[in-house]
Amino acid sequence: MGSEDAAESEGGNSSPSTVFVDTSVLLNYVQQDVERDRASAIMDVDEVGIVVGVTVAEELEAVRDRRADIYEDFVDFLLEEDGEVGGYTPVSRRPYFQANDEQHVRNIQMRLSKIDDRAAVQRELRRVTRAAKRRLEYLTEEVLPDVTFDQQPGLTVMFALGEIVGNDNDRRVVGDAALWSAEGEDSSGVFVTMDKADLVDAAEEINAALRDAKDERWELKVVFPSQLSITGGTD
Repeated sequence: MGSEDAAESEGGNSSPSTVFVDTSVLLNYVQQDVERDRASAIMDVDEVGIVVGVTVAEELEAVRDRRADIYEDFVDFLLEEDGEVGGYTPVSRRPYFQANDEQHVRNIQMRLSKIDDRAAVQRELRRVTRAAKRRLEYLTEEVLPDVTFDQQPGLTVMFALGEIVGNDNDRRVVGDAALWSAEGEDSSGVFVTMDKADLVDAAEEINAALRDAKDERWELKVVFPSQLSITGGTD
């Protein structure tokens, strides 16, 4: 059983009125055509309000800019250079691409590798990339401006999390979420992430550090999307 499937088997939490979402959840929503969709159950219901921090908003803006370049470059590779789907390597063509960009491209390549006709491959690539681009624009332009919690924690919290959360951006996201938990309006303290290994599994250590640095109000309920019990639907 994979780590994500294991997380899904661990049972659900009651449905909160608001949740703080990680960048990984938003990217799963964007990429639902090429990977298992775990985010729509949160993003497309009226019963749960999503909240993001400054770090998540900044990360998604950066992803939007990079992905626009990726999609254009991928199409050019297939059309202008007569390249094979599996031969496209984003890092060799654009060194500033990041790990999640590489995984996204691999997911697209796996989907396209099942199609034999070259013209059909090109049509599917355009469809997938246009859909992802539309979702990115929807999130960055219509959703995030209204749901961003624009306060950030001080250095005390960042230092406390330093030995537990190794990635700088992940640490900043957790810090933003913890401050929202402590001081955000209608905060539930629920932090939803796709990162099981580094965040969900480290929840006890994260909360111990937050308690030591601040107090119990800063604690987070760190969960995988499927661990939320959400009922209802969109209008």
